[in-house]
Amino acid sequence: MGYYEIFLQPISKYTTIFSLICLLVAGFCSLRQKELKLPLLFLLSAFVFDFIAVWIEAIAWKNQSDSVELWVMFEMIWFLLAMFCMSMAAAAFVSSTVSRDINAYWPAWALGGLGLILIILFTVIIPDGEIIGQLRTILPLASFAYLAVGLGTKFKAKIKNGAALAMAVSVVVVIEIVLKLFSIYLPWWTTPVCYILFALSFLLMQNDELLIKLNKANQDIAKFNQRLEEIIKLSPFPIIISRLSDDKILLANDNAAKTFGFDIENIGYTLNDFFADFHNRQVLFEELEEHHHVQEFEVLMKTPVNNIPFWLLASANIIDYNNDVAIYAAFQDITSRKVRENILENQAIRDPLTSLYNRRYFETEVTKLISQAKQENAPYSVMMLDADLFKKVNDTYGHKIGDKILIELANKTEKALRDCDVVARYGGEEFLVFLPSINEEQACRVAERLRQSIATIVVLTENNQKVTITVSIGVSSSVISDNVETLIKTADVALYKAKQNGRNRVELFNKHDLRKLQEQNSHTTPETEKNIHPVFSSENTAEISLLDGADTQKLRE
Repeated sequence: MGYYEIFLQPISKYTTIFSLICLLVAGFCSLRQKELKLPLLFLLSAFVFDFIAVWIEAIAWKNQSDSVELWVMFEMIWFLLAMFCMSMAAAAFVSSTVSRDINAYWPAWALGGLGLILIILFTVIIPDGEIIGQLRTILPLASFAYLAVGLGTKFKAKIKNGAALAMAVSVVVVIEIVLKLFSIYLPWWTTPVCYILFALSFLLMQNDELLIKLNKANQDIAKFNQRLEEIIKLSPFPIIISRLSDDKILLANDNAAKTFGFDIENIGYTLNDFFADFHNRQVLFEELEEHHHVQEFEVLMKTPVNNIPFWLLASANIIDYNNDVAIYAAFQDITSRKVRENILENQAIRDPLTSLYNRRYFETEVTKLISQAKQENAPYSVMMLDADLFKKVNDTYGHKIGDKILIELANKTEKALRDCDVVARYGGEEFLVFLPSINEEQACRVAERLRQSIATIVVLTENNQKVTITVSIGVSSSVISDNVETLIKTADVALYKAKQNGRNRVELFNKHDLRKLQEQNSHTTPETEKNIHPVFSSENTAEISLLDGADTQKLRE
């Protein structure tokens, strides 16, 4: 394709070398595409070999000596290699586009074999410079013509910009070679311009192949989404696909529309609109962000219309849907299961008659609250209530009325106290109350108001007889201990004291009572044992001397 004259002037030589380097760089950048790799390798080799052949031709013209025949033979060998590689490139284009079953390489082998025979014949056996000159024209003419045909087959592809440009440049080179036959030579810059145009065509070919792959990928995605939509519509579970960035619902099935109460044809909601608990949603999305999938995650949802909460079991994955990062979420209604769980949980921690917390829950929860209060250096108190003469009520009016009185007593106690206070049925007609952030003086005032409020309770019998009740209350506080059992026992001692002092009153267990109790326990005699509160009657002196688990020094302070 080149002329040896380009090596005679520095500007033409360096311009041609630069354009060839651009061609090679563009070609190697395009080799990443599998379909272009083989033909471009042949084509780049052809251009390099052709350049070497022209360079050797220029050396032969400069060194007009006896060894010129040897230089010509070297030139023609490189020239033949260039034309052979170009023919192989054309064959590779034909084979990759038309059919791999068609043997498109035989013209290249035929041209290469014929050229080799003619070169050997007219450079070694019968040296003939005129025929060699004609071979310099005929061989590239056949090679570039075949290359144009090979590139023409790429027009069957949907995208053909690069092949069209390369074919146009090949046709220009063919015309240039034909003009040589009539001794018409184009300017030297024709060669570097053709190199640059070929380089541009290689880049366009790479872009064409990428676009073809992109179109195929988009078609595959469309087919996948179509199958996904069919599966989602037929699913027996509610399924929603929402965009991760803004929660917009992209796809939902009929079961999801029924569950969440929206129109399947015009959704108009985001997934966030259905979460009843913001913290619950945040935990779900944190799990998705970390693991990209969540299995059997319990979520509290609601419908936008009536805001009635219900429980769903969600399994979600991060997927690619229509070139968007989306959340694929499938749900299962577990509201009835959660109701049963709540019932069982309440049965485990609440008293069945009064619905107050039971003793076990009280001790566990109060232990936590005491630990929190110690960290905050806050006071707290415990009250123990006991219905006065309750056995007489049961004996006189029956257990049914007794149960009604206990229920009213529990309701009155809960209503009279704060939401943060813990109220529990300790057993029988005894009740416990934990008062956080309340010291002993405040606790006594609360207990007195509660005592007066309970005294107003009236329960009617079947004969419309009015039955009233009073309570005795014992109070203990953080001044005495930070142990739950100790607080309960000391509040019980104060309660026993209220019973002894006439009932329907409030008594406080203070430090004086603590010292007195310790002294009494340290000098216990059979005579004095008769006056010990029943809660201590079954315990020996060593077990109760410091009120079970309480720190001796702290109790004395």
